[in-house]
Amino acid sequence: MQREQLVDEIKVLMDLVEHNTTTLADSVMELDVDEYTDPEVFEREKRELFRNYPQFVGPSCLLPEPGDYFAFDDTGVPILIVRTPEGGLNAFVNICSHRGAPLNECAHGQAKKGRMFSCPYHGWSYDLQGKLIGVPFGKEGFDGIDRDALGLRRLDVQEKHGMIFVMPNPQLNFDIDEVLGGLQERLCGFGFDNHYYLGAKQVFTDFSWKLNMDTFHEYYHFEFLHPESIGQLAYSNVANYRQYGRNHSMGSPTLTINELRDIPEQQWQPREYCSFVNYIFPNTVIFVVNDHFQTWRVYPISRDRSVVYHSMFLPEKPADGQERQQYEEYFQMINDVAVTEDYSLVDRINRGLQAGIERKILVGRNEPGVQNMHRQIHAVLG
Repeated sequence: MQREQLVDEIKVLMDLVEHNTTTLADSVMELDVDEYTDPEVFEREKRELFRNYPQFVGPSCLLPEPGDYFAFDDTGVPILIVRTPEGGLNAFVNICSHRGAPLNECAHGQAKKGRMFSCPYHGWSYDLQGKLIGVPFGKEGFDGIDRDALGLRRLDVQEKHGMIFVMPNPQLNFDIDEVLGGLQERLCGFGFDNHYYLGAKQVFTDFSWKLNMDTFHEYYHFEFLHPESIGQLAYSNVANYRQYGRNHSMGSPTLTINELRDIPEQQWQPREYCSFVNYIFPNTVIFVVNDHFQTWRVYPISRDRSVVYHSMFLPEKPADGQERQQYEEYFQMINDVAVTEDYSLVDRINRGLQAGIERKILVGRNEPGVQNMHRQIHAVLG
């Protein structure tokens, strides 16, 4: 987002603060408890939302150098993405053509010698284009095989606007601009292609991936659930909601935003007075605050179990060990707030959902982000 857009956003947020209100949906939404508990619904979600729908992998700065790779298997398909010497990306099903072992564990790292992947089981090796280039004892043990046909299975991977997406289903393709739905207009200027990747934290939760995602899409709970943490930094129940295709973005003012009323507009530093929760359907939130951003990717494990990957990206590499430690402590603090405050409560919500009592879940007009996520899920599942 460019400065002019940020200034306009600040003005909208100041008006919302002045009138003590937020962006409102047209009506209250009702959800069935079955949407969180029905095994059949869960299986359809895994198939249609996580196998057959493009997945946000990360910002371009996740893979800055040739040979950098990222591997994950949370969609149900083991995926390996690598930066090529030419600067592009390749994505493959992370399965060796020999006996099916993964070439790499689920992690972020560098290809062997920066140019190849080697299977840890029997040493079959592949170049960064997925071509099979090495078979130990191949002349005697595997004479007659067609090596050209035994390269890694390709997946559609696309990179644009500083973001990386991949399609887990090798039989499907996608259009990245269609997936973003215009959200790139909201995200441009935040440096997704040049920040420094600090690291990621993995958190397992004993509740539905959708319950997990619900917590990100409204500011209504800040005053009540986070009075001593986030509630000390941002207004509760104040947000500027905008929808972009299946995605949305919510701007939030800091508690100090009214300081700007006494400062000439040309002297404003708008990023110091607002933050943004940007939702990428179906399972990703990019949280932009001041000079850095964080990503939260949520995946289903079972009907009532999910996993969260929380990653931090800084404007530049820490200058020394002390600065790195300060960022690490801040990163841990944010993660701890989610675990000890949000997730501990959501765990109790899940117990109530699993009680088998028929009732409706209400999503208020002041929770348009929650409404949008569920509305888009309904649209995809039919």
